[in-house]
Amino acid sequence: MIELSADCFNDICRDPPVREQLGALETNRAAAVRRFWTWMGLAVVLAVGACVSLAWTGWGNFSFFAAFLFVVLGFAIGYSALSKVSEGLKKPVLEALAAKAGMEYLEKGFSPPAYPEARKALFGNWLSTESFTDLFHGKDEDGRNFAVYEADLQRGSGKNRQRIFHGQIYAVERRPSSGATTVIVPDRGLFNFFKPVSGMERVKLESDAEFEKKFEVYGTSEMEARQLLFDTDFRRRLLELREKGRVFVYVGAADALVAATGGDRFEPGSMLRSRPGDDRVRSMVDDVCAALATLRALKARLG
Repeated sequence: MIELSADCFNDICRDPPVREQLGALETNRAAAVRRFWTWMGLAVVLAVGACVSLAWTGWGNFSFFAAFLFVVLGFAIGYSALSKVSEGLKKPVLEALAAKAGMEYLEKGFSPPAYPEARKALFGNWLSTESFTDLFHGKDEDGRNFAVYEADLQRGSGKNRQRIFHGQIYAVERRPSSGATTVIVPDRGLFNFFKPVSGMERVKLESDAEFEKKFEVYGTSEMEARQLLFDTDFRRRLLELREKGRVFVYVGAADALVAATGGDRFEPGSMLRSRPGDDRVRSMVDDVCAALATLRALKARLG
């Protein structure tokens, strides 16, 4: 993994596919915004018409539902044009950044690295929706894989839908180890007697009160878990991530995974409002640089 810094911004903007998108961005964005509001205006007119007509004919119970469907349909069609402009800039920028870091970028349709092994221990077996996007992945000099990507994990449906996790996942292929497994999850208060998976025991870290307050550690080997957390820098890194949201860690025999709650990164921002294209690129560059810096730090300890 080649280290990136904010200085690579100018190089990314000079990349031909990115430069082409920047040149046409405002024209395409303005056209997409006009289309969006045209469809929304049409949807509102149709919604009002449907509502009044159905109420007049005695179908009042369905009038608001029909109106709602027209508005949703108009929004979906109009927003698709904005999404196309957004993706037109996002993809070449992220591909150029990945190439500069010696990695590959995939927007969607990939198998999430290290996630299948860590899923049950960190998030349970009752997830109803699992969505993965924006994968940056590569190999080190020894051929071991590393990656960062975004995940949206939800449980239930309808009014009972609950978002379990939304943020970035850092995955690292490990050197051969003893086979022990360590799991670190946010403090669960009175429910800390529930083990993530069978065969694990709670491991307390009395020497670091701050870490013990924020996290709960479980492992199949107490010695392996303590050895992992002996690294002060590693504990500090997890605490820094914890300040921004919940953090989950899985360290297995072959792979390690760190899931950190965060916003929707690697995006050029809303296309409904005007914003300089360079600012949009800068935002994506900063997001990628920060994510890869975290990945590099975690790989140094977990790889």
